Amino acid sequence: MGRPAIPAEAFHHGDPRRYRRGCKCRQCTDGVTAEVRRGRYLRATGRGLLTTTHRAARHVNRLRDAGMPDRQIMADALISENVLYRIVRNEGSIHRSTETRVLALKTTNTDLPGSGSQTSGLGTVRRLRALAADGWTATELAHRCGRHKQFIVYLQNQAETVTVRRWVAGYVTKLYTELDGLKPEDHGIAPHIAERTRSRAASKGWAGTAYWDDEAFDDPDFTPAVDEAGTKRAAVAENANWVMRTSGLDRASAAARLGVSKAYIDHAFRDHPQYAVEVAA
Repeated sequence: MGRPAIPAEAFHHGDPRRYRRGCKCRQCTDGVTAEVRRGRYLRATGRGLLTTTHRAARHVNRLRDAGMPDRQIMADALISENVLYRIVRNEGSIHRSTETRVLALKTTNTDLPGSGSQTSGLGTVRRLRALAADGWTATELAHRCGRHKQFIVYLQNQAETVTVRRWVAGYVTKLYTELDGLKPEDHGIAPHIAERTRSRAASKGWAGTAYWDDEAFDDPDFTPAVDEAGTKRAAVAENANWVMRTSGLDRASAAARLGVSKAYIDHAFRDHPQYAVEVAA
């Protein structure tokens, strides 16, 4: 389900958009009449009410680079999600009044660092992948940091050598700090959705948060021991041992924390009995 339509009350009396949403007061009627007349004039002089998305797209990118969230851009410009992402993708055309509102936007103070300067994306990519391996969906991550789902998916699937804006790295680090150690199922994610997210991450070889120390995310020389089939089971056994002993979790809960099934931990303990613990069956 998409976002609800912008209601008439979001616009001032006299705005044609309020008229088109049902307000037929004199001011709104006069406003839409003036718009129709202006459209006729523009067409008669070889112009029109529509324009390309190019200028608006460049300005939206500048706003994003300065740390302005998509939700704020949509709210301040009074445009829908569909219109914003048509602009970003340079698809089709937009109304000239839409372009005017977008170009009028100025960045506001945020707690995001920097503006357009770049930094290594290694830690950013790894943190987002680790959260996915724990069961956090791209949709939920995007919602929590005011971005779009596809932007999160894009970052997760980038090469670790990519560079990102400093403010992107900043809000991803903040997001990771907030979610590290939390179980998605306890925070609004349906169990089957969380499990599906963990399975997808595991199929790509992404390591969950239990495999990482904070410093390791940004260390290009560190690789969690989950890349090779021969070492993954030993790594899971060792990590499950630590998680169960220090947190008092049973095997099922430890499995959810590590992004694997309980059966996988059972097999890992069988193959590497030096790590097996009997905190729970």
